[in-house]
Amino acid sequence: MDSSRKEVIIKEIMYWKDHKMLPDHYCDYLLALYSEGELNNELSNVNKRKHGKKFGIFLFILCLLVIISFFVIYFTELAFILQTMILTCFVVFLLILGFYYSKKEFWYPIFYIGAAFLFLLLSVHIIDKEFNNNPLALYTTLFFNCFIWLLTGWRLRLLYFVISGVLGLLLLIIYIVI
Repeated sequence: MDSSRKEVIIKEIMYWKDHKMLPDHYCDYLLALYSEGELNNELSNVNKRKHGKKFGIFLFILCLLVIISFFVIYFTELAFILQTMILTCFVVFLLILGFYYSKKEFWYPIFYIGAAFLFLLLSVHIIDKEFNNNPLALYTTLFFNCFIWLLTGWRLRLLYFVISGVLGLLLLIIYIVI
């Protein structure tokens, strides 16, 4: 097979891989077969750069949502219901992104971490407004959040959620006792 035909086939296989027309491992096999193993190193470097760029974009989205959330809560005179709806939309948006990318990408847990943090911020904000700084309501809410983290970590096999839930519960118990 001449080199121009191989190049066309390799470009077509790369197109299939980029547009998810075939599973990645099939495309990797075909690329290794037609390029005779020469493209493996180049493709791994390209994939690392793509994942690095996506991680940067994910991190930017997360930081932007957290900054906007703090701005909405502490620096605006929006109505309580509007603040709550904005934060709830952010949490739901991050959860949807987490579910979507959990099947496609490597960096999906960053969305779950952001959603957990914003949910904690949202729940503390609601308790602060509705119960006028009632310590029992705040402790119950913090316990509930830590329990959700523990359950999520156990269910999704995310170790840092389990550790966060356990440490949060321990710190809360120590704070209440002391």
